[in-house]
Amino acid sequence: MVTPRFLLVMGATLAYYVCVGVLIPVLPVFVENGMGSGEAMVGATAVAFSVAAVAARPGITWIGNRFGRRSMMVWGSTLSVVAGLGHLFVNEAWQLLPLRALMGIGEAGLFVGASTVVVELSPDSRRAEAASYLSLSVFGGLAVGPIIGELVMGEVASTARGLDAGRFDAVFWLMTIFAAVAAVVSLSAPRWVGERPNIEKHKVSWMQREAVIPGMILAGGIVSWTAFSSFVPGFAKQLGLGGSAAFFTLYSILCLVIRLVGARWPERLGLKRTVMFALVCLTFGTGTVAIMANEAGIWVGTVLMGFGMSFLYPSLLAMSVQRVDDTRRVAVVASFTAFFEIGSAVGGLSLGVLGEAFGKRSTFVGGAAFAAAGFLILVWYRNQSVGRAAVAA
Repeated sequence: MVTPRFLLVMGATLAYYVCVGVLIPVLPVFVENGMGSGEAMVGATAVAFSVAAVAARPGITWIGNRFGRRSMMVWGSTLSVVAGLGHLFVNEAWQLLPLRALMGIGEAGLFVGASTVVVELSPDSRRAEAASYLSLSVFGGLAVGPIIGELVMGEVASTARGLDAGRFDAVFWLMTIFAAVAAVVSLSAPRWVGERPNIEKHKVSWMQREAVIPGMILAGGIVSWTAFSSFVPGFAKQLGLGGSAAFFTLYSILCLVIRLVGARWPERLGLKRTVMFALVCLTFGTGTVAIMANEAGIWVGTVLMGFGMSFLYPSLLAMSVQRVDDTRRVAVVASFTAFFEIGSAVGGLSLGVLGEAFGKRSTFVGGAAFAAAGFLILVWYRNQSVGRAAVAA
């Protein structure tokens, strides 16, 4: 299963998500300190990224079926190169919004393409394992990127204002370089795996029914992650800590170890049980940060978030494609992965407003509530499945 082509897809994905991750701790600081704006604008940038990525899904599906899986990855990365260069010319906070939207479309193309390829390269019984390996690249990049981004940006005093408050241009050049690397490596991805789908028979639609419930559960978990990743950097500074790089370092190590050692656990333990465990970790992860509101609380929350995010996506992706034929797979993967952005958009908007009204601590309460809602949806879905099976018997 883990062939050279598989590894190259992982490599392109890793490079791309380092590009994305570099901005995680930098963008809030750039908006608040560099641009002199507030938490609502931080949330708005996340919304712009996510809405564009969701809206682009039908077009991305069409491109993947018409021109091949590789085309989604190459053009997605290339769009992000353009967006990265555009960040160098920003001098007003609102100018970030179209650039973040462009990056959202690019991220959607790269991720849908990579996810589809690894699923198609894998046996039916090992799809969660394949998704887990790919998620090493995704969340590895999202974990390592912030460390690099914060180090390159340098120390920024909470009272500092202006574009010279940190080395923002250096960060933007760095993200552009990583996106370019992803584009080049993506050229080695396969155009097709197996037969080319019959696009005349299967029309492109925005949402596939198999993706809805797993996607809704994923969105709840992503809101929790958005609370942690977007607001821990500022919360750490508010507590008088030097920065958040150490927390993201621990998160990175946990993700790497869990995904390598536990790649086969979801299918051995059961996909639904694994998702339940992940959601409990996410609920208590963000909840602990909110309740303890100190450095120890962030450390505990980081550990729980690492476990939760490591198991959530691989298990849910495998659930979504369990009964899907080859010709519809890219459409289902596109629909399911759209909930990453839906969760980010809902989280960015609601948590941004919550943070403006009640402070950063309240954003972690909101993140815990959304993860708990995902858990309740999964319990309902499991009970419905058991009920249908009993009726059929």
